[in-house]
Amino acid sequence: MNPTALAVSQIQEKIEISVGLEGGHFSLFVMNLQTSQLDLQFSHSNSSDAAITAMALSSPYLMVISQHKDLTLYNLRPCNHQAGGTNTFEPYQVASLKADNIIAPMALSLRASSFEIVATIVYSFFHIGCGWSLGIQELRLGKDGQQLDSRLATTVDSQYGLRPLRSRNRRYSAESVDNQPPITPGAPSILHQQPPTSMSYSHPYLLTSHVDNTLTMYLVVSTSESLFVQGGRRLWGHTSSVSAVQVTNRGKAVSVSSRGDEIRIWELETAISSLGHRSFDENGVQLHAGNKGESEPERISHNLGSINVESQELTLPGFDDERVLLLRNKTGTQRLECYDFT
Repeated sequence: MNPTALAVSQIQEKIEISVGLEGGHFSLFVMNLQTSQLDLQFSHSNSSDAAITAMALSSPYLMVISQHKDLTLYNLRPCNHQAGGTNTFEPYQVASLKADNIIAPMALSLRASSFEIVATIVYSFFHIGCGWSLGIQELRLGKDGQQLDSRLATTVDSQYGLRPLRSRNRRYSAESVDNQPPITPGAPSILHQQPPTSMSYSHPYLLTSHVDNTLTMYLVVSTSESLFVQGGRRLWGHTSSVSAVQVTNRGKAVSVSSRGDEIRIWELETAISSLGHRSFDENGVQLHAGNKGESEPERISHNLGSINVESQELTLPGFDDERVLLLRNKTGTQRLECYDFT
């Protein structure tokens, strides 16, 4: 079976890697950073035989969603079972939910604390007033899997430029921020007539990519009492449709054009600090692979750098503060490339 999803989590000197497969199976690998040894811990068959389409890993918890829209939360902490005189390790299911209607793309996020698990699902939907928008459902679960709370929020108010409404539970609160009266909505400042091509959520940053050469950035505010989306800003710089985007909780992001000929690195903290202001400082420099010392700087809004690569089908496995990893498909073969910005 072919792999269909991937999730990674680091614990001290070890990296846990979960791989989802076509038939609903998933496997857990552990890599020791000191010895560079990669070991298979176990393989598990999901309750659904549909391909796993998305995963989120925050050790020891793993959240998976399948093509049948079954959402399952597992605890990967080894449970010791005796089978034929030998010990086997199997994850156990903490909770399971069935989604009524989710349109791809979507994003999963998982955060675990000492007393609760926060599972977040971000999805897109069409709103008559402001086109394609994002919905956020946040599930708070106890360590035993008991659902403590379920809250909803959308980006609709942010797209209209309104003050956010705080959602205390699955019913929306009519109380606006600072107890101020709501603003009568006019024309939306952010309007998308087509669904996002991809989305990425790493709390508190939520980022989407679009066919109109732009990205849209939101800030998700999640407290013990409320969930809402603050602000919303379009990010410009790509010269063609954007097909993939990834963001980290440190405010770094990478986006790839649909033609595969442009990769851009973004710093979101400056844009976040300027939310609510009419203008903000633009900075950035465009780089070209192989001759970045010869190219002239080009000012692009919150863009730290760009490289030009061959026009082929690309996927974006990951990145950090200094490197970007790309998986390039060409005539049936795959090639993993690493670009270094140091």
